[in-house]
Amino acid sequence: MAGRAAHNLNHSSPIPSLKEHLVNGGRVERVGDVVRLVIPPTTRAAYTDAQLDDYEHALPRRFANRPPQRLRLRARFSHPTGALKGTAGFGFWNHPFTRDGGVLEPPCNVWFFYSSPESDMQIAPGAPGHGFKAASLRPRLPSAEQQGAWGGLTRAIVAAGNLALKLPGVSALAMAAARSVVQAREALLDLDMTEWHCYALDWLPDVAVFRVDGVEVLRAPSPRGPLGFVAWVDNYRAVAARSGEYAFAYVDVPEAQWLELAFAR
Repeated sequence: MAGRAAHNLNHSSPIPSLKEHLVNGGRVERVGDVVRLVIPPTTRAAYTDAQLDDYEHALPRRFANRPPQRLRLRARFSHPTGALKGTAGFGFWNHPFTRDGGVLEPPCNVWFFYSSPESDMQIAPGAPGHGFKAASLRPRLPSAEQQGAWGGLTRAIVAAGNLALKLPGVSALAMAAARSVVQAREALLDLDMTEWHCYALDWLPDVAVFRVDGVEVLRAPSPRGPLGFVAWVDNYRAVAARSGEYAFAYVDVPEAQWLELAFAR
């Protein structure tokens, strides 16, 4: 399965292994080799999403992709950094959240990720809480003999954390505990998002290497997987601040916005 998914990601549209996931007016348009993910003007009252992915959304979610994987594509966005609302991007993740922000398992990803200034996700040390980034997030990896106990501890932390994140005075401790079980690396990308750029991700067993227009922008410890491929644009607002504030909500999108992708042949 992993090899097949990687092969299909290197094809131009249509892409057999990817499915459309559309919410509240989101749509996918195809013109030649270009796939456009579009969300219409919307308000913070409802979630809106235009997405391509290769996994089922019903629980328990199952993912097909493990390293080594190679992703090559060109992409551009309708609006520049700061003006694009919500979140958008492409890469691999484990879809660890419910729509209202409940945590199903520790988040894990290796992707190019954008969030607008309404978000404040302070995950990696020294990195800003929003903007366009290359990012890798993985659980801290125990030794083989510790993995059974680690899995039980992780599930307990997730369960306790979902409760603690809602309690004033405790949420900051819960956020600190959550950060203790993940390893995060991010690099802020200083580029014009409205122009076409070539994005490359080599997700290898030990390291993930991100390049933009042939220039390496981040080299980070690699998640093991399995993960699902995703490309999307939506109106999410996410806050995971070091102060303990934790919130998932939606933002107003005053005009249609989109992400265009051209997958490498």
